[in-house]
Amino acid sequence: MISEEPSLVPVAAFSPKKQLAFALLVFERMLPSLIAFSKGTGFDDTSYLRARDAAWAALQNGPVDQSLNQAYLGSAPDTEEFSHELTSQALNAALAMRNILEFTLDERVDHIADILMLARDSLHLYLSSLEPSVVSTPEEDRWIASHPLVQQEQSREQEDVKFLSELPDHFDKNTISALRARASAQPPLLPLSG
Repeated sequence: MISEEPSLVPVAAFSPKKQLAFALLVFERMLPSLIAFSKGTGFDDTSYLRARDAAWAALQNGPVDQSLNQAYLGSAPDTEEFSHELTSQALNAALAMRNILEFTLDERVDHIADILMLARDSLHLYLSSLEPSVVSTPEEDRWIASHPLVQQEQSREQEDVKFLSELPDHFDKNTISALRARASAQPPLLPLSG
């Protein structure tokens, strides 16, 4: 793994709305891997895209209805069924969305920690594929931890925390528009071709 559990101290101090916004910003960086996987395999990502819309709406409207939570998320990409290079990253994005929807119901910060670990795992898997070795070595782990992609993601997370700390706790339409603009302007977690 890239590093020990990411520090949630700044995020844990946020209101639940800001915690949800942070989770969505991280998820939006993970989402392109799921979309690319879906295009490459025919996997139906529609339920995850609808779940994303419901999670964004939850910033203003409150929790996602439990029945909708179950309806949105069908089966996640199965690493036993697919051999696409982004299968694991697509699975991680799908699991991140499940954590987001669960967070809208129970507001437990451990869901945010899980999302961060899934993002870091996606980076680790991608970078490990660039330098394939049978077993993970301390040198490989140090190389991955210092890789620019990992450093960029950690920096983006810190910038997200700073951005969110400057927002009011009550999210109106303008605040949500600013969040969505930030989400759409950010690069994907992984460099994707085409």
